[in-house]
Amino acid sequence: MQKDRNNGRRAGLAAVETALILPVMFMLIMAVIESGNAVYAWATVQKAAQIGARFAATGRGADAGTRLQDIIQATEAGLTTLKQSNIAITVRSWPDVRASGDGIDNDPGAPCQLAEVAVVYNYEPFTPLVSPLLPDTIPLRGFDRKVNEPWKPCD
Repeated sequence: MQKDRNNGRRAGLAAVETALILPVMFMLIMAVIESGNAVYAWATVQKAAQIGARFAATGRGADAGTRLQDIIQATEAGLTTLKQSNIAITVRSWPDVRASGDGIDNDPGAPCQLAEVAVVYNYEPFTPLVSPLLPDTIPLRGFDRKVNEPWKPCD
C-alpha cells in the first residue's frame, strides 16, 4: 500500500511542476516570436531605405519632375509586408557630402549632392503575454545615404 501512495504523490507533483513551468515556457516562446517579428520588421525598414537611397542616387525622374515621388514609391515597394498606415518616409539632401547641418527636407538633391532616405515604422507588438509588457508602439528606424550620380554636370 505504501508503494501506491508514493506513485500518486509523484503524479501530483509532476502535475504541479507542469502547471508552474508551462506558463513560463509559453511566455518565452511568445517572446521569441515577438522579437523575431520585430527584427524582421526592422530589417525590412532598413532594406527599404537602402532601396530608396539607391534609386535617389540615379537621378531618375529629375527631367520629368517626379523624382521625389518616384523615390518614395521605390521605398514603399520594399515595405509591402508591413502595415502601411504605420510608415513614414522622408527624403533629405545636403549640398555637400559631409552632411553638415540639418539638410533640406523633401528634396532628393542635385547631381553630386548627398541624398538620404529615412523610414520610420511604428511596430505594434501582437503576441499575447508579451504585448502588455511592451509599449503600444515601438519606432523602428532605418536610413541610408548615397551621393547622387552626375546625371548632369556637378556644380
